[in-house]
Amino acid sequence: MDEKILGVLGGVGPLATIYFADLVVKMTDAKTDQEHIAMVILNHSSIPDRTEYILDKSKPNPLPVMVRDAKVLEEDGCSYIVIPCNTAHYFYDEIQKSVNVPIINILEETVKYCESTVPGIKKIGVLATEGTVKSESYQRIINKHSLECVLPDGEDQRSLMNIIYNQVKAGQEVDIFEFQRIIGNLKKQGCDAVILGCTELSIIKKDFNIDRPDIVDSMECLARASILACGKKLKTV
Repeated sequence: MDEKILGVLGGVGPLATIYFADLVVKMTDAKTDQEHIAMVILNHSSIPDRTEYILDKSKPNPLPVMVRDAKVLEEDGCSYIVIPCNTAHYFYDEIQKSVNVPIINILEETVKYCESTVPGIKKIGVLATEGTVKSESYQRIINKHSLECVLPDGEDQRSLMNIIYNQVKAGQEVDIFEFQRIIGNLKKQGCDAVILGCTELSIIKKDFNIDRPDIVDSMECLARASILACGKKLKTV
């Protein structure tokens, strides 16, 4: 069987890209270097901010840069492409049209994982950037699966954006109690699972060792799907 190469269209953001690669290595059932997935990583941190453009189309458009990067990964012989950024999936259809290589969709994989692992799931809470929320990317996929999507209220969403941009992205200390409070409010509304729908939030889960089956990490879902797509086995705990 030909070796599958995973292309990582990264830099969105840089820390999340490196964490994704780390997850793929740690979640792969491999006893030797040669049993791991070959990856080509473009950690292109100068890609314009996705949320800024979604909320204000006068801001720099990240799509042309992301399309160029996807084509570079295709030319490098990648079998699959991943984008370790939920907000960037606003551009998913256009990027996919630009290349013949399949792009694994982090949102779709995350919702499917919720369905398969949370018994009797009906409501899913989503923590994401304002850009992801406004684009309704998660809402559409969750509704497609005949489930209900619940989002933080205005105050909690603003607080979440502060955590994402002014704490995680800025390399500052995270207010974990505020983060947990926002999750708690979604749980009070009857959410059976809460998706960490921003890869910066995945880093919080890692740093604070949050291990709850009802908190579903989109980055882990993307890593899991990537490993299986490339014909490797998942490491079992």
